[in-house]
Amino acid sequence: MQIALTGKRALVTGGAGGIGGAIAAALAAEGIAVAVADTRAPRQGRGVHFMGMDVRDRTSVLHGISAVEDVFGGPIDILVNAAGIYPCDPILEMTEESWDRVMDINVKGMFLVSQAVCRRLVEAQQPGCIVNITSGAAERARLGAAHYCTSKSAAEMLTRTFALEFAEHQIRVNAVAPGYVEVGSDINPVSETYKQAIIGGIPLGCAGQPDDVARTVLFLCSDAAKWITGGSYRVDGGSRAGTLALPLSRAN
Repeated sequence: MQIALTGKRALVTGGAGGIGGAIAAALAAEGIAVAVADTRAPRQGRGVHFMGMDVRDRTSVLHGISAVEDVFGGPIDILVNAAGIYPCDPILEMTEESWDRVMDINVKGMFLVSQAVCRRLVEAQQPGCIVNITSGAAERARLGAAHYCTSKSAAEMLTRTFALEFAEHQIRVNAVAPGYVEVGSDINPVSETYKQAIIGGIPLGCAGQPDDVARTVLFLCSDAAKWITGGSYRVDGGSRAGTLALPLSRAN
């Protein structure tokens, strides 16, 4: 299969590491001009342009996108919304600030960046592609993750509504919903007990790697997926196919 993305311009939010970092590196390897937006200090490296952006703030978003367009010499063709946080807060301990922070980064940020990119593509009468990184948690509730699960469900619906509204402009919008992916994050850490429990429920028997998600994103950005929009694609080792927790239903 030919990816054929050379010459495109891409923006990856939350791309300083983890899944977002793998996606940025995979896009750059295909000859795409890639900008990574993150709250960490701007830096250069690996053929990727790094810049600071707070996806929760419209001014920061608009300034960042304008800067990317200046560097690349035109509108962004590909947007990957990978910025997100996954704190653990049982409901009775959850603060309003924690709820708002998750919603602001995981949902509002996705909306603001997508809206700004789509506005520029429509003005330029140029087709484009958006891929939102959601989660299996959009469909399966988890302890301590009421805000996170709700935010990812919202991100799935946001994907569909953007796909509908911008189809006439040939802007395709899809979601990739990873299962448990090992990223070694100091931003969204998980306990070893949680890790082993979740891996035990994965039919393929192992955690995913960031590159597993990146390859799916590459496909959705390519012409091989030119008739695909409004979809959500599971990259989860079979986690949502069913449960391994139940024994065979045979009588003894």
